[in-house]
Amino acid sequence: MLLSILNIKTKIRRKSLTSTLLILILSILFFTANQDRFAADPGKAEHKEKTATFKSFKFPQDHLFHKGYRVEWCYFIGILNTEQGKELGYELSFFRAYLGPKVALYPVHFAISDMEEEKHKTSQTLERELGDVAGQNSTSLWSGDYRMEVTDQGNITISAFPRTEAGFGLELELSSKPKDVLVHGKNGKSLKSRTNPKFYSHYYSVPRMETKGSLYLEGKEYNVKSGTSWMDHEWSSPEGAEPAFDLSSKDISWDWICIQMEDGSDIMAFNFRSKSSPASETFGSFRGPDGKVVTFEKENELNFQPEDKSWKSNATDISYKLKWKLISERFKLNISPKFEEQEFDARSSTGLAYWEGGVNVAGEIDGKTVKGKGYLELKPSR
Repeated sequence: MLLSILNIKTKIRRKSLTSTLLILILSILFFTANQDRFAADPGKAEHKEKTATFKSFKFPQDHLFHKGYRVEWCYFIGILNTEQGKELGYELSFFRAYLGPKVALYPVHFAISDMEEEKHKTSQTLERELGDVAGQNSTSLWSGDYRMEVTDQGNITISAFPRTEAGFGLELELSSKPKDVLVHGKNGKSLKSRTNPKFYSHYYSVPRMETKGSLYLEGKEYNVKSGTSWMDHEWSSPEGAEPAFDLSSKDISWDWICIQMEDGSDIMAFNFRSKSSPASETFGSFRGPDGKVVTFEKENELNFQPEDKSWKSNATDISYKLKWKLISERFKLNISPKFEEQEFDARSSTGLAYWEGGVNVAGEIDGKTVKGKGYLELKPSR
């Protein structure tokens, strides 16, 4: 069954990729384990050294995918104001997963949200690195009708024009400065569990990328007037490493948010859970307007908790908590969705459904009233 899946691209796009395999792929893509218990094996020493000596990022090369790691994702979101008076949010996520030494899959998820009219349109693909349909070179990454091009250290062009969705797409030019990069954890080593410190990834963000270009929705072109994009990039699981625990997605869930406050503060936070340890472990980063970064890794330093009310999707019957509180010694913030129906039903490509959408944020930072906006991602257990 697996061999036929890997050899026939059209079947990858359809349900021949079993639900269990698809779920595993996306679970690994978002949060995957690094395990150093292969130290006694000389053949795996190279991967151990790579992980142990990792200290910093190098750009522009680190904006692209990395050799020697089984899973990686590069993710772009933004809430943009257009010259036509629309507030549009977008998500464009590139993934890569290795299912064997010569088998690489490149899923992509793409969505645009019309915040005023409360419309959320999505598209997705799952391509194999075969015949130049998906892959990367020294400056670009692509999968089917989706592409990311790194022109230099701070400039990236992204495009999405799914051929099956006429009048739906985007082409954006994103730019930033070296100081804009927000490194998570210690030198980019982002812990995912305090109880298992070998569970981590290499992780950075670029929270406020100047954004120019156009988005296309329902056959209409919308030119960007103002707004910035957030880039998230994460990779882990060196080839040869054994997982720290089973990443069957039925046992895995997470909550994640990125926030841009009007005072210039940037915040990233996430919870991670498994059914074997259902209590959330919370981590995050805060960069104030002065540029100083606070990393939250210790227990109870950061509290990222939902309120009681849930919204249930008619499409998938999944319930999501869409109102949240994010609390630390520095800030107290309330998070609410711009509108409810921003679920991404990816069951036809990666076998999962999750909520991914624009949110409003309001509260206090250092005793001062603030407001902002962000993107919230919720992947519940099943």
